[in-house]
Amino acid sequence: MVTIAVIAMGEMGSGVAKRLVEQGARVVTSLDGRSGASAERAHEAGVEMVNDAELVQQAEIILSIVPPAAAVATATRFAALIAPLERPPVYVDCNAIAPQTLKEIAGAFVPHKLPILDGSIIGIPPRPGYSPKLYLSGDGAGTAETLKGLGLDARLVSSDLGDASALKMAFAGITKGFQALGAAMAIGAARGGAATLFLTEVRETLPSLYDFLAKMLPSMYAKAYRWDDEMLEISRFLEPEEGAAEMLSGAGALFRSIAAAHRAGPDSEIIQILNAFVAPQA
Repeated sequence: MVTIAVIAMGEMGSGVAKRLVEQGARVVTSLDGRSGASAERAHEAGVEMVNDAELVQQAEIILSIVPPAAAVATATRFAALIAPLERPPVYVDCNAIAPQTLKEIAGAFVPHKLPILDGSIIGIPPRPGYSPKLYLSGDGAGTAETLKGLGLDARLVSSDLGDASALKMAFAGITKGFQALGAAMAIGAARGGAATLFLTEVRETLPSLYDFLAKMLPSMYAKAYRWDDEMLEISRFLEPEEGAAEMLSGAGALFRSIAAAHRAGPDSEIIQILNAFVAPQA
């Protein structure tokens, strides 16, 4: 039985862990510094709780699935524990980070000949009959086959670290960037007294875009707090493109504002405006 570590037990991490357990893997995690909710998700997924040292000694593959802001610290923490091992596990960074950030992380692994793969997840957490795509780049043919055999849609795209992260940044820049733009224009139109006119025009002229926004924006409110850091990573990815980086860092600031409004409750002005845009009264 293969042993795979999943760090950490957020919505995606616990979903991936549950799929691996269902397909016959032994899955372990470390809950150092994690919340009670993480422990509950781990228990529901059938994951064994161990400490960091036990995790690196027992796992053959480590999947890091943490918020973007925690990716570097998490990799650094485990690289130090992996380094002395005779048979180090493969560390797969599956986080929404820029290729530049991934290569910083690799600096703690590659010089010491520790196995590391660049990974990116596109899609929602696994559910019956569905797996998100897990793109991998680096020397990872064996790892990709192992994960594919355990029910994940793992796809090795190249041998170059950073390629999988570049794909994630470009794709998320479109999907989440469009949500930021749509939300911003809906809020701006409402503050400018044109909410109804704007809604009518978008629905008539851009029906596919409106359908996308109406579907995606309501579920975005609760996730906006962590999309801020992802937008900053996408901004870093786009640093060579004049003007593009600032556009995405601005989206991060907007998501911070929406997250604060969501915490304030459904009666907050921004949430009321967005709800009126995505679910207009008949």
